[in-house]
Amino acid sequence: MIIEEVCYVNLNYLQTLLAVQEHGSFSAAARQIGLTQPAVSLQIQALEEDVGSQLVVRDARTCEFTPAGLALVAFAEEVFERLRQTRILLSQLTGEVSGLVRLGASNIPGEYILPPLIASFLQKHPRVRFMLEISDSDQIHNWLESKRVDFGIVGQRQEGTKFEYSLLAHDELLVVVPAGHPWAGQEIDPAQLGDYPFVERESGSGTRANYEKALRQIGVEPDSLHTVFSGGSTSSVLSAVLSGMGYAFCSKWALKNNLALGQLATAKVAGLMMQRGFYLVTNPNQFRTLAAEELLNYLRQQGLASMGGEMLD
Repeated sequence: MIIEEVCYVNLNYLQTLLAVQEHGSFSAAARQIGLTQPAVSLQIQALEEDVGSQLVVRDARTCEFTPAGLALVAFAEEVFERLRQTRILLSQLTGEVSGLVRLGASNIPGEYILPPLIASFLQKHPRVRFMLEISDSDQIHNWLESKRVDFGIVGQRQEGTKFEYSLLAHDELLVVVPAGHPWAGQEIDPAQLGDYPFVERESGSGTRANYEKALRQIGVEPDSLHTVFSGGSTSSVLSAVLSGMGYAFCSKWALKNNLALGQLATAKVAGLMMQRGFYLVTNPNQFRTLAAEELLNYLRQQGLASMGGEMLD
């Protein structure tokens, strides 16, 4: 019997290789995975010796993957996905709802809706752990495509894609102004929206996509607004409004405390309707742990309750 030579590869080194590929440099990868830059360099060198090929071309600041390096990256991604699927199958055999659930959520559901729901879920399943990453709706879809998260919660659907959606909660975007603003408690004409400074959300935000669509429906081009600040999160937008920088469109979920304290006020724009939903989004081609499936089913039940007015308002 002829025994072929086997190349043994350290899985930790493969994880380091994936970190370098994701972050674009040894130094950035080192910061992300908690190693020193020399340690990252040594691990990549060891991988290159193991496989007998140069994987990365390095310079002072960046690195470029060779064809062999890209091939090994693809192999490593498949290896770790197979390992994850194996853990899922084993957890399903035991029937125990435990382990890590990886969630991706856009700003509003991640900060205001999910935490109390997760706390309620934990009362029944205390052995589950959660990792929640918050970004815009576009990025959540990217993470779901790469299987970085088990499922997501977004305010903007991608039509015509393979992703599957179910409603979790209703939302309404409100015109928010500092307390004492001339618009506070008033209904204004759409033409007045250009009269005061405007605080916008960043490109890619579901909030921004929703209010821009609604503005166009009443004949207002978003570019015509007097934009003075672009915020990458709801909290940064609210801070800007609180400081008197301008007005903004914000979710009702984010405004409850500030409105109750009298720090902010709302206004209405004639003809402007800015209602939307927050959606659970899944990748139908993705394996999920028993814990992730249990949470997903729980959230779907909460979404059905919200449509009957029993929850989340």
